[in-house]
Amino acid sequence: MPTHTAKNLFTKNITSAEDCLALYDAMIGLKPGVDITWVLRAGIVFIVSAIDTYFHDKIKYGIGKAARGNMPDSLANFKIPISELESWEQAKRKGNIYRNWVVKYYSTKSLQSPIDIADALKIIGIQSYWDKIEPDKKKRQVLRSKFNKLISRRNKISHEGDRLTSRSSGKKLRDIDRENILHWIKFAKDLIIKTEKEFP
Repeated sequence: MPTHTAKNLFTKNITSAEDCLALYDAMIGLKPGVDITWVLRAGIVFIVSAIDTYFHDKIKYGIGKAARGNMPDSLANFKIPISELESWEQAKRKGNIYRNWVVKYYSTKSLQSPIDIADALKIIGIQSYWDKIEPDKKKRQVLRSKFNKLISRRNKISHEGDRLTSRSSGKKLRDIDRENILHWIKFAKDLIIKTEKEFP
């Protein structure tokens, strides 16, 4: 059975966005007479999903190591219901119980903001995440700003149909093209490369 890591699962997930781009290119050649930019918008959603899932997986696969030895404060102070103590007592592999508790907690939380990501990673002992992956202050500000722009665009697609919201806008769709998708796919890949380099 193959060993899964946050990195190799990200690689699998980001292909959904790349497939959207390939589908768009194929449809362009067919000249279908319908608006196919929705395929590109789906690509944006898949890119954010791949990033979000990566950080959830980074926590999931990092808990076992974090639970051994000196626990990070965030894990040592992790709150659980008293009713969960029975599962702890019965468990032969205590590390699995830690993982299950943490995974369950984060299963309802999106990791789509710089602050949420940095706070969540503390549970596996990763401190000052953004400072570590980009030590240069100006470059770090640019990185976080770009990240926020990607998340904002995803939210506009998911929650507003990607339409302009002002009264005078006519509720037109926001512009999007294949270069946007290429740009954001590269951004996502570069972010994960930086993360894996600092926190393999």
